[in-house]
This record gives sequence, C-alpha cells and structure tokens, in this order.
Amino acid sequence: MFRYRRYRVFVALAVVTIFALYKFGSTGSWRQPTLLPTGEKSAPLEEDSEGTVPPISWMPRPHEVVKETKKLQVEVSGIETSVTLPLETPPPIASVSHPVQKAPPGAPKSAKEQAVSPEAAPSTSISPVGMGHLEDDKKQFKPGNSEVLHEHGEGRHEVPPVPSDAPAIYWEPLPEHFPVPSGSTIQLPSGSPKPIPKIQFDFKEETEEAKTDRLSKLKTIKGAFLHSWAGYKDNAWMKDELSPVSGGFRNPFGGWGATLVDTLDTLWMMGLKPEFEEAVEAVKTIDFTTSPRGDIPMFETTIRYLGGLLAAYDISDQKYPVLLEKAAQLGEVLMGAFDTPNRMPITYYYWRPTFATQPHRASSRVILAEIGSLSVEFTRLAQLTGEPRYYDAIARITNALEVYQKETRLPGMWPKYIDASGCKRPTNANSVEPEEKEVSDATPSLEDDFDENELVPLELPKPVEFIPVGNKKTEKKLPEKEKRQLEAPDATFVDGIVPRTAVEAAQKVQPTIPAVPECEEQGMVTTDEFGTESYTLGGMSDSTYEYLPKEWLLLGGRVDSYRTMYEKSVDVVKEHLLFRPMLPNGADVLFSGSLNVPMLSSYTKSGGIGDLEYENAHLTCFAGGMFALGAKIFNRDEDLEIAKKLTEGCVWSYNATTTGIMPESFYVVGCESQKSCEWNETKWWEQIDPYADNRIKSYKDQMGRYTKQLAEASASYEAAMAAATGAPEAQATGVVKKEVESEVAEVGAEATESPKGAGLEKRQLDPTDEKPSKTEKKSEEEPLLKNPSAKANDNEEMSPSNSSDKATPTLPAFPILYSPRPPQSHEEFVKNRIQEERLPEGITNIQSKKYILRPEAIESVFYLYRITGDAHWREVGWNMYQAIAEHTTTEYGNSAIDDVTKTAPQLTDEMESFWLAETLKYFYLLFAEESAVSLDDWVLNTEAHPFKRGA
Repeated sequence: MFRYRRYRVFVALAVVTIFALYKFGSTGSWRQPTLLPTGEKSAPLEEDSEGTVPPISWMPRPHEVVKETKKLQVEVSGIETSVTLPLETPPPIASVSHPVQKAPPGAPKSAKEQAVSPEAAPSTSISPVGMGHLEDDKKQFKPGNSEVLHEHGEGRHEVPPVPSDAPAIYWEPLPEHFPVPSGSTIQLPSGSPKPIPKIQFDFKEETEEAKTDRLSKLKTIKGAFLHSWAGYKDNAWMKDELSPVSGGFRNPFGGWGATLVDTLDTLWMMGLKPEFEEAVEAVKTIDFTTSPRGDIPMFETTIRYLGGLLAAYDISDQKYPVLLEKAAQLGEVLMGAFDTPNRMPITYYYWRPTFATQPHRASSRVILAEIGSLSVEFTRLAQLTGEPRYYDAIARITNALEVYQKETRLPGMWPKYIDASGCKRPTNANSVEPEEKEVSDATPSLEDDFDENELVPLELPKPVEFIPVGNKKTEKKLPEKEKRQLEAPDATFVDGIVPRTAVEAAQKVQPTIPAVPECEEQGMVTTDEFGTESYTLGGMSDSTYEYLPKEWLLLGGRVDSYRTMYEKSVDVVKEHLLFRPMLPNGADVLFSGSLNVPMLSSYTKSGGIGDLEYENAHLTCFAGGMFALGAKIFNRDEDLEIAKKLTEGCVWSYNATTTGIMPESFYVVGCESQKSCEWNETKWWEQIDPYADNRIKSYKDQMGRYTKQLAEASASYEAAMAAATGAPEAQATGVVKKEVESEVAEVGAEATESPKGAGLEKRQLDPTDEKPSKTEKKSEEEPLLKNPSAKANDNEEMSPSNSSDKATPTLPAFPILYSPRPPQSHEEFVKNRIQEERLPEGITNIQSKKYILRPEAIESVFYLYRITGDAHWREVGWNMYQAIAEHTTTEYGNSAIDDVTKTAPQLTDEMESFWLAETLKYFYLLFAEESAVSLDDWVLNTEAHPFKRGA
C-alpha cells in the first residue's frame, strides 16, 4: 500500500524538479548571453523587419539567441549610448611613437558612413573578437562587454559555402576607431641604398654533358608541375586546393583560389605564358571584399594571396596591372586588422561590418610568426603603390619587436607566443577598497525606532536591463504592496519583512567603489608570466627571423634595425639552440632544437637558462638558407659553415627513412660538443628505453608484495585446514607450504634473472579477505596453488552409510594469487620498439611521421647551391625529388602521405598550394639557369614569391 506521508518529501522534490526543467529548459541555448539592442529599454528582444532576431555569438558560427524571460538592468560600458560621443584619439603606447594616418582621402564611403553625421563617430570601447557568422548588415548589434577575448582562429579552416539564396556580405571601407594624424605616418626610407655584397656564386659555363643532364631533370620537374596544374584546373579551378586522390577540392583559405594565386609566378618562371594569362583572367573575377569565411587569417592571406599577386606583377615586368589592383584591394581589407589602440594587428580579423564597425584590440596570445611575418609583403605593396600606410603598419610591429627583443627571458629571441594587446590589467582591479560615506549620528537604530506599522515586505528584484555607463535613469517608485503585520512584538524579521527605517538607513550608508582603469598601456610582453616559454626557429616562429635579413635587402639596407635584430637573434640561436646530433658514422651535421625557458632558471633540469629539446623539424630546415643568406649580406663568413651543416642535417633526415623523405619532426640524442661526437649505440638505446631501471624496480616491488601475500595466504590456509580436519590435515598443509615456498623461490629467481622490460600487470590478494569462507565455491579459474583434498561442492550429501555419523566439514580452498608478469629485458624492449615504430638508427622518437609536400629542405638546398656553387647540392636535391615523386604522385597531382617510415605510405588526399608555389618552384630553380630569379636581384618571401629589389 502506498503511504503518501512516507514519500511526501520525494514527491515534492519531483514536482520542483519537473517545474525547474520546464521553466529553464524552454529558454533556448543557455550558453549565450542575452543582450538588448541599443536604444531599447526594458522590453524583450523584438524581431526586425524580416522577422528574425539578431544572434549574439563570440565565435564565427551562428547560434540561437536566448529568449529573455526577465529584464536585467546593469551598467555595461561596452554598449553605445543614444548620445553620440566625440571620436577620441588614442594615447600612444610606450613602444610606438608614430601614429598612423586615416584612410586615404579618396577612399569611397559606404552608405552607412555617408548617413552618419560628422559629429557621430564610432564608440571607442573595445569589443570581443569573434563575430563572423552570416548576417545581414541591417541586423547589426552592439556587443555589451568591454572585455577583450583571446583571438580564435586557424590558418586552414574550411567553412560551408554560402547558400545561393543568402544575401552576400561585403567588406566596406570604414573610418578608423584609432586614427592618428597623417603627418606622423612612418614613411618608406629614402636616400641612396647601401652597398650590398654579391650573394650568388660566379658560375662558369657548363659542359654540354652537364647541360643535357640538367635539362633532362628540369623537364621531369616541369612535367610534374603540369600534371598537378592540370589536375587543379580540371577539378578545382578557382578553389583553394585540389584533392589529388579523389579529384575534389577544398576551400580552407577564404575560397579566393589560393592555389591559383599562389602559382602565378611559377607559371611565368616555367615559360607557361598562355597558362599564366589564363590565370590572370581568372584573378580578375576574384572579389576580396567578400568570403564565406568570417575571419581572415592575416599570415596565410598575406604570404599566399598578397605575396602571390605582387610577385606575379613583378616577375611579369609589371605588364598586368590587374595584379597590382587586386593586391591593393586586398591590402585595404587587411589594413582593418591594424585598427587597434596600439596598431598591432588582429591576426584573425573578422572583416564583416558587424564586427569591423566595433573597436577592438590585438590578442593577448599571438603566435610570433603570424605577427612578425607581414613586413616583406606590405613593404613591397607600399613601394609599388606609393602608399606609405602599408609600410607604417609593419614598421610599428618592427618597433615593438625591437624593444621586446631586449626584455624576453632569452634576450635576442622571442617566445612562440606573445601578448600584443598593449593592455595590462591593473593588479588591484579586483581588490578595490570601497569608500564608506559618513553616517549621520541621527541615523535611527532598529531597536530605538521600531514601529511595526512601518514594516514593508521585501519585493522581488526588478528585471535587469543593460544600459550604457553614465546614463542615469530615474528610479521609478516601487508600487505599494499590502503590508503584513508581525505576529510577535519583537524585532525579529520574518517572511522577508524589514522596517522601512532600516531600508532607509541602509540606503544612506551604501559604499561607493571608485572606477578602475580598464587597461594600463604596455608594449609586447609574455603571455604567461609564470609559465614556461618556448624559443625556436621552427613552427610558429620561423619566418619572423627569416624576414629580418630579407626586409633589410628589400629596403636597400636603409634601415639598420633589421640587421641589428637579425644578428642578435642568430648569435643567441648559435649559443643556445644549435646542437650536433649523435648519428651513425659520426655524421658532422647540426640541428636547431627548441629551448624551454621557465620563469626561473633554477627550475631547469640543467640549472641553466632553459632545457633544450633535441628535436629536428621540417619547418626548421629553412634555417640553412637563412644562415647562408645572412652570411653573405652581413659578411658573417663563419655562418656559412653553419648553414652547410644545418642543410646537411636535413639531407640526412631525408636519407634516414624508408621512403627517403624527412618526417615532420623527430628527436635524437644531442652531443655535448659540436666539434666531436662519436656514435654510441648504448647511449642511443638508453634514450629509446629511458625507464628501464624504474621498470625492474617496480617488478621487484611487486614480487616482494606477492611473496608476502603468498606467505600470509599459506598461513591462513594451514590454520583453516587444521581447524577443519585436525592435525593430520595440518601435516598435509605443511607439504603444500613447501610447494608454495618452492614456487616462490622459482618466481623470485626468474625475477632476479629477468632483465628490464615493459609495463606490468598485477592483481593482488585483498588483505581483508585473509580467512576464506567455508561456503566459498571453487573458482572457475585455476588457482596458482590449491588443496588437492578440497571439495568441489560445499553441499555434497553424505552417503546413507554415514548418515548417523557426524557431518564431514567442508575443506577450505587455497586463495587465488597471480604473480607479476616478468618484464622484457632492456634489449628486447629496445629492439621491439625500433621494429614497431620503424625508428631509423640515431632517432629516438618520431613525433610526427607525415609529409605534407613541404618545401623547407629543398629551399635551403637551393640557397646553398646558388651561394656556394657546389654541384653536391644539385645531387642531393635530385635524390629528394625522386623520393617525393615516387611516393606522392596520384592520378590528379601529388598528395601528402601519412607515414614516411612505411614502405608504402598512405595518401591523405591533400595538396596544399605551396606544392606548386614553393616545393616544385625550388626544385625547378635548382636546375634552371642560375640567372633565373637571381638572389642578387630578387627577394623571395616565405612562400617563395620573388619581389624585385629596389634601387
């Protein structure tokens, strides 16, 4: 029978739960904030003329808006007021002394800009980064939070195409939120260029035999290019990338035809003029003012698109003006990313008017290469257009990097991540002492001035509404509610009722909290004051260092800071990052590792400034070419030898694998000295199996516990047998004990003889189960030791002849114990790992085994050949090409592969644009005539796009 009184608490809880689910579950997505449109007061969100509510999201994807159930009224500084505020010029930051000019006077104005009066300027509050989903410009909204969020973005990020019936959204030129006088724009350096030493080797005329061999290889490389270009043209024309296995395509870079633009100058270099002109006609149809992708990755867009257009314009003798026009169009779009208080760019720029109309600042966590690798392209754009704003934009980044270079934990280099926001949060922002107002002595006390007739009930708070800071709203008088009398004459407050005089007294003593400044100005700083920073020439840092000598070249040596910054950085690299790996046959090569620097040097393993990871990565292979170029133009002869050893290190990395292709990254044993380093197989094995000692120690510990448990189980078993069968049986258990001790001795001997090995498995006897139950059934699993006289059935019936005798007691079973598994020996472990992971001799671990058609190794080989004139580099370059062609060629082009250590790696159906723009270009130039794209006349950006060096 159901008794309600017993379960009434549970019934009430269920009712409350159902009500809560109904009440709060019907409000839509709870993850999103509800913001009222500007100008609204306390009414719920209203639909616009098209019947939709503008979404609120910090990320570039649409979300459903939370339905408002109650009004909330708080002061938020990020919301615009109905009163237009004057445009304020931001104060200059410490590391930047030159402001930036406004948009060009002749720039076209949008309809919105024309509709705004001169007095009505945009607000200067900082809005969060991240709005980029599809929305109509008519549905603009204002973010209501002044906190600056970290940037979110990916260089490669594919988004769904815009539906055909959706209205297109276009970038519009907008007035800057942080403009500065045009007279303070940093101008391109003028005057006579400095004399620059010759870079290329003085090549002699080749023999007919050598020429024939060279032209044969050149033809093969050109054929591979045409094969991939045909696959792109037939299957992915005007798309970003070809899928070379399936014949499909991808659009991870805004859908502007990344492969098309990236390959323009390669077409010209290979003498494919008809194909080049066809591609130029296609470029005319690209509109850089719209994209299905809501954000623009500044780094990738600059080096691929902007660099590709400018290089094609230069390499074709500037005969195709549409290329420069498109570059200028893209440059204007990208300039919006620099409209921040300190002029540092937003590296993932949300270009759509909904976001672009709002003030914002750079991120507090920026990848070094993404902010430090814009100089060459923007400088060349400024040189060709005569517009100094483009140079000003990158010159300010250089100024900030130059100051920060002296202040890092590893002075001379920069960490992978930096805080470029220019905003330092006040340390006392969360601990402001409220200022107490003076309270009059006449303030009535609750005891002295108590009148029960003056009691008023506490009312529920009014719904909260977002209103602008500084907009004072007149408080409405609360409607009178029915008074309720206290039942007792004392001053105890019940049912939420307090005396009116108490409310008035509390209002008089409200503390006032002084305003705290949102930011303190600062230059570039670390992203993590207390964490560990990584310093490297590899990924996320590489092209920042690469661009220092190249920018110096492009400016004709007129700006000394680029040379100074380069020389400081490579001196630190040589001291702290370069190392000689321990390789078979004593190969004398160099790798550039990664240095992890904690907050305090005492936290490092070595006690030095940081801990060096002995790594070699494909992205780091550009360093050989950089050192060689710097050695020639800055007269650093010793650096040329370093360049050779670094490049030889990458050549060794190619030859080490089964496919003849270098993996993305791997680890080796580092030598203490760069001068001598003999091969030591024992040391290599120790690095492959670094935990051998711990493994054997763990095994011995487990054996000790097992022996102890076995002894305890034997004693318990003897006692149980003695109690059940008497002394004779106890003597039998003595035999069992001897058997147990014998087996323990054998296991112990095995443990002593067994060398170090792999991980262990164990199951221990429960220490609380020392006395086995008399009703315990026999286990299905065969125990290690058991009593042969134990009964299989505890309820076995006695025979009729013994029915009058005393019942035979059930004999106990010996507990089941499992001995630890003997580990592998050190030799077995190492050999198994080498076989399973296919580790080449000298490599201790391969972090990433894939190859994505990267160009960095052949890039350095090209530079070393052009600078030294040594034919050795053509030989190793040809071997690299053959290995790549053998394992990556597909029906439609060439594909990345999953594992370079396999004899038959799997194709991943990806062909990034740099395969045609860089990798095949460097292979082609390696075997082309040395006068083609001479290093004495051209500067190649990090995407191998050549820019003409100015006079």
